[in-house]
Amino acid sequence: MTVKKIGLITTLNSNIGDDFIREGICRILDEIFKNKSIEFVSVNKHKPYTAYPAWHPIHLMGFTGRLHFGRQFVRRTADSLFSAMGFSRFDSCDLIVQCGAPVFWPNCHLNEWAKPLWKDIIGRLHERIPVFNLAAGSCYPWERQPSKIDTPEDEKYLRAILGYCRLTTVRDRLSHDLCATLSHDVPLIPCSALLVGRGRKAPVTQSGYILINYMAGGGHYAWNQEIDNRAWEKTVKSLIARLSKRHKLAFLCHDEQEFCLTKKLAPELPVFFPKSSREYLQCVSGAMFAVCNRMHASVAMAGLGIPSIAICTDTRLLMVSQIGLATHYVKDVTADGIEDEAENGLKSLRSEQDRLLALQSRTWERYTSAVKEALCLL
Repeated sequence: MTVKKIGLITTLNSNIGDDFIREGICRILDEIFKNKSIEFVSVNKHKPYTAYPAWHPIHLMGFTGRLHFGRQFVRRTADSLFSAMGFSRFDSCDLIVQCGAPVFWPNCHLNEWAKPLWKDIIGRLHERIPVFNLAAGSCYPWERQPSKIDTPEDEKYLRAILGYCRLTTVRDRLSHDLCATLSHDVPLIPCSALLVGRGRKAPVTQSGYILINYMAGGGHYAWNQEIDNRAWEKTVKSLIARLSKRHKLAFLCHDEQEFCLTKKLAPELPVFFPKSSREYLQCVSGAMFAVCNRMHASVAMAGLGIPSIAICTDTRLLMVSQIGLATHYVKDVTADGIEDEAENGLKSLRSEQDRLLALQSRTWERYTSAVKEALCLL
């Protein structure tokens, strides 16, 4: 049996949402190469030099911190010299895939993996090894959504990585439109996290939990949009008080900070804090609805047929609206409005589950077809 080695550019041991994205992509690749033995080679893009084996001389750059003079010059010279040697962990791969992440955001060219992964490794390998960028997304302030890439350095970086990739798919309309301004017409397909629970579905019941996924201020970043964290906290407290009169509520947490915040909001409510994708799917399977600040909480649950309302501060909301769920900018919501929307959603749970699971099936077909076509397997 021929072994297929596939390199994954991803995020590891940080956010369970990244696990959903990567595992959805791995499920697609497992299906496409089901007659082969697959080895996945995962590299954490936030630690880009782990793309090289431990013996590689590029790791000697760590010793430049001990120099009293010329530290930056020596580091740049060593980086240039040793990266040109090759021998990265991706050099022996048959395919390299960046697993869904924000790709388009302000000053994206400054990210820590742009040079070591994209320029030095992918730039060297892309003519020999197929490179995919699947489920790419945008992350711009909600109040300042661009119509084009307006930073020359960002444009240069984005043109380069789009040029390296044999296949790019995007998960939101803004990313699609920005690619078009760069002369790239790419498929717009829902985020691969929708596929992580494929083959499972939550039971349709009016007695399940309404899950609350809460982040201070409604999202990762405020983006200088004058978001009032206290106002959002007050809104969620009011929403919990209202909904708990009629429904079972529980918190759903993605990290320790969210877990600690639950004690401040409503210490009497049960808390789910799963540590793996499998545990996550088990925890949420008893839910009937959710209100989420984490976009991948909404997307992963949608893959089980569980609808939600997503509330955030930036254009990651567009990833959730792409699958037809309710989305709101945090400054636009009230407890009254969320309560009414949740109650209306609970009236059509079965039809909404059917819609979401049908969308999941179409999403699976679109990904598998796009990957097969790009690899000339059709």
